Amino acid sequence: MKIYISADIEGIWGVVSKKQLGGESSDYQRTRKLMTEEVNLLCTYLWENGAREILVNDSHGPMDNILIEDLDPKVGLISGYPKAHSMMEGLDDSFDGAILIGYHPKAGTKKGIFDHTYSGRVVATIKIDHQEMGEVGLNARLAGHYGVPVILVSGDERVCQDVKEEIGEIETVAVKTALSRYCAKNLPYETVKENYKISVKKAMASIGFIKPLPVATGPVIEIEFQQSVMAELVENIPGIIKIDERTVNYQARDVSDMYRVMRCAITLASTVL
Repeated sequence: MKIYISADIEGIWGVVSKKQLGGESSDYQRTRKLMTEEVNLLCTYLWENGAREILVNDSHGPMDNILIEDLDPKVGLISGYPKAHSMMEGLDDSFDGAILIGYHPKAGTKKGIFDHTYSGRVVATIKIDHQEMGEVGLNARLAGHYGVPVILVSGDERVCQDVKEEIGEIETVAVKTALSRYCAKNLPYETVKENYKISVKKAMASIGFIKPLPVATGPVIEIEFQQSVMAELVENIPGIIKIDERTVNYQARDVSDMYRVMRCAITLASTVL
């Protein structure tokens, strides 16, 4: 079986503070090791349960966080930025299942580790056909566009709750419980390993039974920005309509079109910061 992994960083075990997310600090360098180790742990159990090919897409910030020299040498890696499908770059209909590792809850989540949706400084909320979603729901819909089911999501306890609302009943691994936005109770690592082992086995067994998310025809995406000037700027993208001072919407041809326009809009809006 061919498995796709989108790897974010905020939901990785042991990651709780802003200084761990980027920059030149030793804290970030340590986080890169933690992220690489957790991806390797996941891949170990995927190989044990029938994976024959694995592709990892580095999905946080500059998207070059994973230490390729320490990554399982049998695993492919997409790293770097920009890329058209961002957190889901490289996914196509040749994959049997997709996994989202190290994810966080959507913007506005109470006691959710690093709660945000794509960019905390830019995005207040995102809705697809009137349903508010975080990154798990949006990325799962792009996977559905290619006929690929998301079979497992890992991160903090709150993002696992988001999964039930935005994707449905699939396997999740909660590696920590947020006590505030920048504080979490991390599970013992031996427990994390055991939970991954159990959930990966169940997730791989679900392939062929679990269905990809249904693809909407002409989905409408609505983005509420943090500042009115962002909506004013983004309104200049053809097809985007401003519906109030901070909110725009766009009726897409399909989910891929929706996703690419969303990423362009967020990137353009960020230029006013």
